Amino acid sequence: MKGVKQNKISCVPVLLCSCVLVLLCSLPVQARSIVSLMPSYTEIIFALGAGGELVGVTNFCDRPPEAAKIEKTGDYLRPNAEKIYSLKPDVVFTGRWKGSGLAGKLSALGLKVVEIPAEEKVADIARSTRLIAAAIGRKKEGEKLASRFLTRPRPFAGNFEKHWAKGRGKPVSVYLEADEGLWTVGGLSFLSDAVELAGGKNIFSAEKKDYFQTSWEEIVTRDPDAIVLLSSSKEELLKRPMAAGLKAARGGRVITSLDKNAFTRPAPDILAEIEKLRALLHESR
Repeated sequence: MKGVKQNKISCVPVLLCSCVLVLLCSLPVQARSIVSLMPSYTEIIFALGAGGELVGVTNFCDRPPEAAKIEKTGDYLRPNAEKIYSLKPDVVFTGRWKGSGLAGKLSALGLKVVEIPAEEKVADIARSTRLIAAAIGRKKEGEKLASRFLTRPRPFAGNFEKHWAKGRGKPVSVYLEADEGLWTVGGLSFLSDAVELAGGKNIFSAEKKDYFQTSWEEIVTRDPDAIVLLSSSKEELLKRPMAAGLKAARGGRVITSLDKNAFTRPAPDILAEIEKLRALLHESR
């Protein structure tokens, strides 16, 4: 019996060591070096507290300011695969582009690549955040950040009468000019959802597209209550044919004060821009 008892005692350290090993193996591995091939991913990585692990970003990654100091790998549609490989990252984050062979090329070089689907709703930023957080061993931080995109109330949804004068209990129709050349967004863009979250209604929300070019004639025909310009000035807009007679111009709702980068990137700062747009669409005129 004494020998049996001694054997049981001697097994305790072995069991403890085994438990510790199992626990360590189950913990998420924190990435030591990261390459981000989208400005929005770079902003999310910084928001997760992992900006210091970034070794490569795109030429367009300029937020936060610290991102400008990180090694550049080209733009996000045509990144330099050789440059990325030379940085020896633990993980590379890229968009899931149709027809792009980048992920396969980088994977063939032995790099871990995480492809992230395009966001069609603001809430999809939570999905992107979780994918990034899981891959770099920051799930706890990821859940906290993701919750910001899932729990925020939809402003004014279904309750416009309380915020508008009698007879105007409906969303503000909005034309969003995302870029010069009459580039706008359809219902498959998260920006259309951002307009809705702000209490507006994208005049092209029924279009099963993300970004596309429209015509000025089409905008005049739809005559939106508000126009949001991200790349042009109000003065330039008013030089267009019949622009001064549009409801947006007559009602003083030609909006040019949004931060383009913050609003057009599916990253944390878009939330503040949505609140700003909400105020601009619904303030007293």
